[in-house]
Amino acid sequence: MIANKYSVKAISTDAVISCVLGSISVLCMLGGIAASYLYGGNGPAIVGLLGIGSLITSMCGIGFSVAAWKSQDGGFLMKRVAMFLNAIPLLLSVILYIVGWIV
Repeated sequence: MIANKYSVKAISTDAVISCVLGSISVLCMLGGIAASYLYGGNGPAIVGLLGIGSLITSMCGIGFSVAAWKSQDGGFLMKRVAMFLNAIPLLLSVILYIVGWIV
């Protein structure tokens, strides 16, 4: 029997979880930045919690992304997207922390 070259390869479950966590992290970060802008930098504690939640969620997502890269399952594009989605909020959190510390 001839193998079908268009068959769907398995996607790593860890990569899917990492993508979901990365999406949640990006949404929390954007929500925190928008709320902070609306309150003029003097927002309630929930604004800070959105930022901290985004940071923690992205760190967990990077953990799942590393586990996805170690697995033998396919879906290299999904693994790259997962790492990228989790790296953005993590780097943005570090940048905002440094800018807030300097200013």
